[in-house]
Formats: sequence, C-alpha cells, structure tokens
Amino acid sequence: MSPGRWKRRAVLLALAASLAAAAAGPARAAYQATADSNTTAFSFNCIRINDTFPAKLLAAAVAGYRNLGYSTTGFSGVAFTQAHVLARTPADWGYYVHSHGDYYWHAGDARRYTGFREDSGDCSQAVIFSKDIKAKRLGRQSNLVFVSTCHAADSNTTLPDAFAIAKTKSTGGVNQGPEFFVGYIGVQWDTDEWIFEQRFWNTLAAGKGVGVAFDVAMLGSFGHSGFDADWWGTYHWSGVAGPWTTCANCS
Repeated sequence: MSPGRWKRRAVLLALAASLAAAAAGPARAAYQATADSNTTAFSFNCIRINDTFPAKLLAAAVAGYRNLGYSTTGFSGVAFTQAHVLARTPADWGYYVHSHGDYYWHAGDARRYTGFREDSGDCSQAVIFSKDIKAKRLGRQSNLVFVSTCHAADSNTTLPDAFAIAKTKSTGGVNQGPEFFVGYIGVQWDTDEWIFEQRFWNTLAAGKGVGVAFDVAMLGSFGHSGFDADWWGTYHWSGVAGPWTTCANCS
C-alpha cells in the first residue's frame, strides 16, 4: 500500500481513536489484534504426545502485540473456530495464528490456497483458506501479521494478499506503509518456532523495528538445520499499532 493511502486512512483513524479515547482510555485501544493458537491438534488426544508449545506461543504473541499497543485477545480450543476467525478479521489490525498450515486443495474452486486449521476442541478440524479471510477483509489493510504455521511463507503463499500485504520487501528509505507479514517456509517444528518467536517479540519489546526483530530471531541455534522463515512489508517500521510510526532503533 502506498504511504499516501495510509496517510488518508490515518486522518480518519485518528479521529475515530480520539472519539474512542474519551470512553475507552488510550487511543491505541482502537487497534484490535487477534491471537489464535490450535492447542487441541497438538495434544495427546490427537497426536499421542502432549505438545505444550502452542499455549506458550499464544501467551507470547498476546504479550507481544499488547506491548506494541494493540488491543489483543487470545483464543484457543473451542473458541478458535473458522467462524470466529472470519467474524473478527474485518476489525483486526494485527493477527497471529499458530496451527497446522499448508497449501490446501479447495474443492469448490478446484485449486489450492494457503490456509491453516481451526482448533474447535476436536481432532477433525476445518481449514481456514486465505480466500475466506480475503473475502471478509475486502482489501482492508493490516499492520502486523504473524502466521506461525508450516508453509505460510513459501514462495506460492496466498496469505499475505489476504491481509492486503504485498509480497515485496521495502528497505532503506522506501516503505509500503506500516505493514509486515512473517511466516515459516516448509515444514517446521514447535521447538524451533518457540526459539524464533521469543527472540522476535523480545526484540520488538526492546524498541527495535520489525526487520531487525526478524533478523535477530533468525540467528542460529535451532534444533533443525532446515529451519527457515520469511517476511514481506516494510523493514524499517516500529510494529506499533495504527498509522505510520517511527522508532529510533529501527535500523
């Protein structure tokens, strides 16, 4: 998205935020974020082992978004369903999800889209396709989107477009507005995702920018040699909720 479009949105959002502030406290509370984590599909009942990382990843994401000024709520189990995601997504400025993800076949369209599984508290879980999210958002812009699933950042991923984030990397003095998408390439493991995500959120909490946070998060010591992730958006951005903001340590 061009900086000009973001600036025009900023005027309207600033007015809305100022009106909300009188009744709801800090202006940043206007910027909703949702964090979803599929805990059931990683439990003993479904995979015969008890993976505790999804709950920890969810807690870290909720704290990470709140540190950046988003009004954030976390969901898992029966609260994380396809209907829930599609109901909240039109108002989300930030979105995080940890689940099973892939380039899934969509029978109705006879083609594949990137997507992820809902939780819903059972082991047979519906896919939320990128096209479902895109249809609900209708081109609405996003700030920070982190899809913590396998294949979310493969070269053919369709998820960034669902959140109106172009698959381009803006660096140096160039920016495409306050937006950043993070995802994993190929098949990854929760243990490595936990290492990566702790570094990412901690670096942002220290006042660094999203691009630097990604670079720090990628620094070695993963359990699997094939660990990989990717990003698109504006490298030199603070990650703070809402219209364009700068930070002294973004470079």
